[in-house]
Amino acid sequence: MTGALPLRLVATVVVGALFAVLSVGCANAKSVEQTNESGSSASEDNQGTIQIGTLFPHSGDLGWAGPQFHAAVTLAFDLVNESGGVNGKRIEAVLGDTGTSEQLATDAASALINLQGVPVIIGAASSGVTVAVAESLTIPSGVLLVSSASASNAITALNDSDMVFRTVVSDRVQGAVAARLARALGWERAATSYINNSFGTSLSTSFTENFETLGGTVTDQVSHELGQASYASELKKASAGGSEALITIAYTESSYTLLREAIEGGFFDKFMFFSASYNQDLFDELGPDYFEGSYGVRPGAPSTPPRRWFLDEFERRQLGDVDTPLLSEAFDAGMLIALAIEKADSEEPEAIRDALREIANSPGEAVGPSDVRRALELVRGGANVNYVGASGELDFDSNGDVDGTMEIWRIKDGVVGSTNVFARPGEAIKQNLDD
Repeated sequence: MTGALPLRLVATVVVGALFAVLSVGCANAKSVEQTNESGSSASEDNQGTIQIGTLFPHSGDLGWAGPQFHAAVTLAFDLVNESGGVNGKRIEAVLGDTGTSEQLATDAASALINLQGVPVIIGAASSGVTVAVAESLTIPSGVLLVSSASASNAITALNDSDMVFRTVVSDRVQGAVAARLARALGWERAATSYINNSFGTSLSTSFTENFETLGGTVTDQVSHELGQASYASELKKASAGGSEALITIAYTESSYTLLREAIEGGFFDKFMFFSASYNQDLFDELGPDYFEGSYGVRPGAPSTPPRRWFLDEFERRQLGDVDTPLLSEAFDAGMLIALAIEKADSEEPEAIRDALREIANSPGEAVGPSDVRRALELVRGGANVNYVGASGELDFDSNGDVDGTMEIWRIKDGVVGSTNVFARPGEAIKQNLDD
């Protein structure tokens, strides 16, 4: 694909191209900085519009993913607007770039809340960013935060007054399935290399606890920082305990340096990955032969009519790469928010929060991505609906979390792709991996 180009250059080109597509194709998407000719804020000129913030990485270590997530949310809002809007108004997404940075994210979130006056923010991608934004801004401000990509168990534990939800399964699920996969592959001893934030710490801990419960040994859990020039010292430490494999919990751009040095230094030749490494460009640049047969896990659900419809529609409208991890979760977050606003008949964050479980959880008539007009009509008529999304069932528990499956992926013949094996914690995996 793009193996001849440096990964950072590839990311820059891809993000730039996607922004061009979004600016042309998504008429209802605006930037948080946008003002009218007189200099007033965009929110002052949109009395007939409900603005919802999106807080995704359009630059930085996960910059390749943010434009795709925003496009998925925008598609949800386009479908709603094409079906009459919510509460007699259009709904639109307002961009906020996290840069995969807590500081940039809090600045963007502050602008969304204080300048745009959004009642809801969908995001972020990085768990560390989501926790920082929640604790410093959305919780104190009473703004509803719905993340479609942040899996850290630290989010479950937030003292959030029930104002933080997510459409992605937590690290409790991811770590359990990854550990069972590692044991199914016959690994006895493994080490983790994890990004030093709430995402990395949470997932490394979850993997370790589950792997050791299953009889394995984690020789070391070694943290690393974002964007280091070298990870040689961390790799040396991780390999010192006789580990036969490295569990790589790293963001995409940092993974390039980490994995290159792991191979060149002879530290490891067996690896396991997570969602941020589900990126063909990453392995094209590194040399996919070094990782042939390697496995990873990411949140994902088996193919269902709602999922197929969403992916077909996303592709038909030429919005981006349908194989982007957590794309469905971003779309579902947008759809849930729109339906909840209609159900609440209000744009107040707490009212929207209270309506979320009503339209996501049973009982109610099942509706999905292809049923937007019908779903809105049912809600307006006072009927109960149960939204079944592109990412699967989305029943929120008391913590605002959802349950779900993990998809097992691998690198085969140099191509990053799904094995079409899906698992929950406790489910057997080995027989499903046999070709």
